[in-house]
Amino acid sequence: MSDLRPRILETDRLILRGPSPEDVAPMFGFLKSDHSRFYGGPMTDDEAWRKLTLYAGQWALRGYGLFSVYRKPDMAMIGMAGPYHPAEFPEPELSWLVVGPEFEGQGLAREACQAVLTHLFSDLGWASVVSFIDAANHRSRVLAERLGAQLDPGADIPLENCDAYRHQPKTGVAQ
Repeated sequence: MSDLRPRILETDRLILRGPSPEDVAPMFGFLKSDHSRFYGGPMTDDEAWRKLTLYAGQWALRGYGLFSVYRKPDMAMIGMAGPYHPAEFPEPELSWLVVGPEFEGQGLAREACQAVLTHLFSDLGWASVVSFIDAANHRSRVLAERLGAQLDPGADIPLENCDAYRHQPKTGVAQ
């Protein structure tokens, strides 16, 4: 059986690692806030716990999942980024979230997503990955386009009010 433990990815400003107990407080803060509206929030404690355990459990069952993203050198959790693949999704989705507005507008989410895309395409050999983005989530749409993703009108979209953005190796690893 292959090793299903998350790899650790590192960029100039970030460390990406698998979910751990240290993520609970910042993720609860995010999932229970209005800032999580595009991720099903705000949530109750029970809903937030279930969402976080879904993220963590996916690593054990699929061998990939969302990385917890920490900023160097203070190790503040800025969010999560990676493939999200619940049972009802027809394919894995490159997902990302930023836990608070204090981490927005600095290129941190883009840096994290580029590291994940490089990992998916170079290390895991994926041919493409989709991002399902709510029509009202302007910031995520802009980020997907900056990452080189293009609208994919033929994708099977499991979420209401979303469009599919397709990432491919030639565009997903561009700086």
